[in-house]
Amino acid sequence: MPLQEEPKFISKEDRKASFLAKKSKKSSLGSDILGNLQKSVFDEHIREFLPNTCIETLLTPAAVRRELHLSDDPELEEEVVNFVMKSAPKLFITSLLAGLTDKDQELATAMIQFETKSVNDNSLPLPDSAFVDEAGEFLEPWTEVSRRSFRRNQWTVLVPIISESNPELDLDPDCILPITEKSRAGESGAFGEVFQVKIHEEHHLNPIMKYDGKRADVAIKVIRPVYRDTTDENELDQLRDEWVREVKAHIEMRNLKHQNIIEFIAAIKRGSDRYLLFRWAEEGSLRKFWEMPEHKRPVVTRELVRAVIMQIQGMADALDKLHNYRYGGGSYRHGDLKPENILCVVGLPPRDGQFGFPILKISDMGLAKHHNIATQLRHNTSTQYTTTRYEPPEVALKSELGRSRRYDMWSFGCVILEMMIWLLYGTDHLERFNSQIIDEGRHRSHWFKVDKDKDEAFVHPHVQATIRALYYDPECKAETALKELLTIVKTKLLVVELDPPATPVSSSAPPRSTDGSRAYSQELMERLDDIVARGKTDESYWFTGASREHIKDLKVDRAPESSYLSPNSAVGGNRPLRPRPPLRPLGENGGGIIPDVGFEDQPSLMVPVITVVEAKTRRV
Repeated sequence: MPLQEEPKFISKEDRKASFLAKKSKKSSLGSDILGNLQKSVFDEHIREFLPNTCIETLLTPAAVRRELHLSDDPELEEEVVNFVMKSAPKLFITSLLAGLTDKDQELATAMIQFETKSVNDNSLPLPDSAFVDEAGEFLEPWTEVSRRSFRRNQWTVLVPIISESNPELDLDPDCILPITEKSRAGESGAFGEVFQVKIHEEHHLNPIMKYDGKRADVAIKVIRPVYRDTTDENELDQLRDEWVREVKAHIEMRNLKHQNIIEFIAAIKRGSDRYLLFRWAEEGSLRKFWEMPEHKRPVVTRELVRAVIMQIQGMADALDKLHNYRYGGGSYRHGDLKPENILCVVGLPPRDGQFGFPILKISDMGLAKHHNIATQLRHNTSTQYTTTRYEPPEVALKSELGRSRRYDMWSFGCVILEMMIWLLYGTDHLERFNSQIIDEGRHRSHWFKVDKDKDEAFVHPHVQATIRALYYDPECKAETALKELLTIVKTKLLVVELDPPATPVSSSAPPRSTDGSRAYSQELMERLDDIVARGKTDESYWFTGASREHIKDLKVDRAPESSYLSPNSAVGGNRPLRPRPPLRPLGENGGGIIPDVGFEDQPSLMVPVITVVEAKTRRV
C-alpha cells in the first residue's frame, strides 16, 4: 500500500499571490502602449514617444474592439473599428493615453464625435476647437483635464521620420525628436553646439552605413537661436531667406554624393530653433586626428604617403565639384577651409598591420557665414565673415573685393603644407611651425604679411623658409610625389597673385590661371591626377624607402621679409580699383554656402592683379 504524501504547507503570502495571479486581467492596450514608449533624450527634459511600427503592431481590430465596448451594437462597432484602423489610429491611441476609459463608453463616444466632425490623423495636432461644439461647450466625453492631456500626449505619436526623400522638416515647437542617445561633441563653435546622437532606427530611413556594416551616428548642429533675438520683421525675413538658401545648398551638395564631402542628412526647423544633421565623423577633425597620441609621429611608408595624397586628391575633386557646380551654371565657395573643418571617417581596415589613414571629408560649408550674418543683423555691425588665419592675402589687401573661388585654393594650400609637415616630421613639429607664424606683436597671424604703406603682401617668411627646408628632406629632394606636391603648394596655391583667368569665364572651358598666379580647382586636380597616375605605374614614386631614423628635426632658417606681391602693379599704380559690389549675404545660389562673386567672374571690369616678385633664395 503506497504511502500517502503529507499535505504541502502553503504560506499566507503564497496564497495571496496565487489568488491575485488568477484574478489578474490580461494586459490592456493602454499598458502595451506604455510598455513600448521610447525615451527621447535630446531636450532638457526627457520625453517619451511611440515608434511608428508599434502603432501598426499594437493596434489590431481585436484590440480596438476590446477598448470600445460596443459589442451590443455590432454594426456600429464595425463602423467605428474601420474608422479607427483606416483613418484615426493615432487619434485612438492619444485618446486612450488621455485617460478616456470604458466607463460610459468614453473612448467610443470620442471616436464617433471625431468621425462626425471629419477629424482624423491628418488633423493632428488638434486645435482646441476639435473638442467643443459651436457654442464652445465641451463635447462628450471631453473635459478641460482630458483635453489638456490629449494635447500633451498627441506628440507621443507625431514623431518625424528622417529620410532622403524628406530632408527638410518644419516642425511644431512641441514636436519630439526621435533621438535616443546624445552626448556633447566638444566645445561650442561659432554657430552653436554640436552633439553626437543616435536616431531611433524606425525614424531614420536611408541611414549612413559605415564600412563595418553598422549605422553611423549622427552629428546634430544646433544653430544659435538668433531668430529669438530680434522682433524686426525685415531682419527675420532675411534670416529666413538665408536659412532656405543654406538648406538648398546642402541638399544640392548631398546630391553630388561625393566621398570627400560630409554627408548631409536633414535640416530641421522647430519653432525658432534650427538644426543641421550630418554623418558623425568618429575620428573627429583632421586637427584632432593629428593630435592623437598614436598619430603624433607617423612612420612614413609607401602606403601612408599614397593614402594621404589620395585623400588630398579627393578633397581637391570635391572643391572642384563645388566650384564648378552644374558645369559653371552655379558655384559654391567653402570660405572657411581649415583642418578643424575637415572631418575624419574610418575607412577600410589597414592591410598587413599598416597605418590606417581615414577618409577626409570637407564639412561646415556656410555655417560661419550663417552665424555672422545673424550677428550682423542682431548687433547692427559691419561684420561680414569669420576671420581665420587661413584666409588669403586679398582679404587684407583689398577687402572690398568679392571673394573668388581661388580664395579656397590658398586655404587648401595651407592645409596641404600642414599635412606634409605632419607626415614627415609629426605633430610636435607641426605645432612648432604654427607657433612661428606670428605678427610683429608675437600673435598668431595669417600665412601672409602685409606692408600697408605699399599696399603689398607676401607669403609669411616662416612659411617660405619651411617650404625651402622641406625641399632638403629626402622625400622631397628626389623625384617623388611629395616633391611634386610641395611644388604645387609653392607655385600654384600659396601664391598671392590673382590675375584675370587665361580662359574667359564665359567660355565652356574651366577658367585657367596664367603663369605665376594662383591656380583654379581644375588645374589643381590635373596636377594631382598626374601624381596619382604616375604612382600607379611606379611604386617608388610614392616613397623612396630611405630610412628616416636619423631625421629628427626640420631645420628652418628664417628668411628675409621680401617676396612682395602687389595688387596694383599689373594695372598700374595709379589705375583705380573697381568699386566693391554691394554685400550679398543672402547669395543667389548658395544660402549659407558663400556664392562665388570673385572678380574673375567679371572680366569686363578693370581688375586689380597681384603680381609675384620672387624672393632671392638659395637654389634647392
